Amino acid sequence: MAKKPTKKVPAEAGKNGAPKVNKSAAIRDYLKANKKAMPKEIVAALKVKGIDVSPNMVSIIKAKSKVKRARRQATAATAAHELGAGSKSSKADGLDAALILYKAAQGQEAPVTKVRGAFLRLVELLG
Repeated sequence: MAKKPTKKVPAEAGKNGAPKVNKSAAIRDYLKANKKAMPKEIVAALKVKGIDVSPNMVSIIKAKSKVKRARRQATAATAAHELGAGSKSSKADGLDAALILYKAAQGQEAPVTKVRGAFLRLVELLG
């Protein structure tokens, strides 16, 4: 018996030949427009557009977006802190640097790298 030819379905088509819809992208787009929308409201709005999603899926997408936002904010805060944006820490750094240079000037032993770093910090703080 001969094999039956298979039907070619376009890559962007779903099981029944209808075009595929990115449900997660649709949820994210709706959330951009309506930030305070609840999952049931989003499900109803997308159902009108012909996209069938569950409230659980909407909740998961919302939660993941919050985690990503929190990570971005934490990364930005860490980068700002490393640059010395806080005035209190820069004052404390300046005092520490001055103390290291004072001890070195008095003849107490201090590692060369610490003295060099202290000098550079003071120069940076004083401008």
